[in-house]
Amino acid sequence: MSDATSASAQIVDYFISLFYVFESTLDSLLKPVEETGKAVLSSLAPSLYSNVGQYFASSASPFASRLPLMNFFHVLVITLSYLGLVFGGKALMEKREKFNMRLVSLFHNLFLVLLSTYMCGTILSEAWRQGYGLFGNPVDKTERGWQMAKYTWLFYVSKIAEFMDTYIMVLKKNNRQITFLHVYHHCSIFVIWWAVVYIAPNGETYFSAALNSAVHIVMYGYYLSTTLSIPIRFIKRFITLFQMTQFTMMMIQATYDIILFRFVKADSEEKYPFDLAALLWIYMWTMLGLFANFFKKDRLREQQQKLAKKE
Repeated sequence: MSDATSASAQIVDYFISLFYVFESTLDSLLKPVEETGKAVLSSLAPSLYSNVGQYFASSASPFASRLPLMNFFHVLVITLSYLGLVFGGKALMEKREKFNMRLVSLFHNLFLVLLSTYMCGTILSEAWRQGYGLFGNPVDKTERGWQMAKYTWLFYVSKIAEFMDTYIMVLKKNNRQITFLHVYHHCSIFVIWWAVVYIAPNGETYFSAALNSAVHIVMYGYYLSTTLSIPIRFIKRFITLFQMTQFTMMMIQATYDIILFRFVKADSEEKYPFDLAALLWIYMWTMLGLFANFFKKDRLREQQQKLAKKE
């Protein structure tokens, strides 16, 4: 490994160390609640609780135990806290003046541009180093797959930083932007990526993480430019099209993987989990439908604004 690659790898190791501290804090705060929650769930739905537990126990990647924030209870608490802060925050802000979030937005968007660039570059570089193809890459449970697992784990926890998008909207009272699509996407993608990293943090997983990171370089770059009052608004409509293209490519990948690993290589030991490929396929349909509806409404709103200016 070259010096540049080694230095790059140390960045993700720093984030892992940081999140171990975060996880330790969560454990100290939530352990009694977690035990009570497990006891309640096991008594209310013993069969479901047992089956789900057995599924994740049998499907777990060997790398899951070496990465922080792999406890689903922590994921659930973070997700519920996000929803509570968003809807509770909207209620609190109803009778308050909006905050000037320009400086916070500046640092937030800059951080996510830099982080997305790092994730896209390191994931693609590691895929190249490991000899990955575009599609059809099986899960690697050997030590050789550890570095890619760390990079995709970082992509998973980066979804927590993206929650700040909504908090900024709440404090700016931009409630029109806090749509079902926005909240659903932030919540669901965080939980889904927990499952992906827990079960298969390398192999085919690399494609979605690298592609989404590339989209976010453009998206947060645009948000950064608007914060700096740089007039490049024409890019806005293309961001949604870029996102929809991304979803289409992921759906193509999921279809390819379902056919390849379910039928063509059904008996092979080197596979990517069918359950994750099927989950990706279904989730991409929801994303395409919601984003297409958003794009249509956004274009209609632009046309109405243009007509209003002419009158």
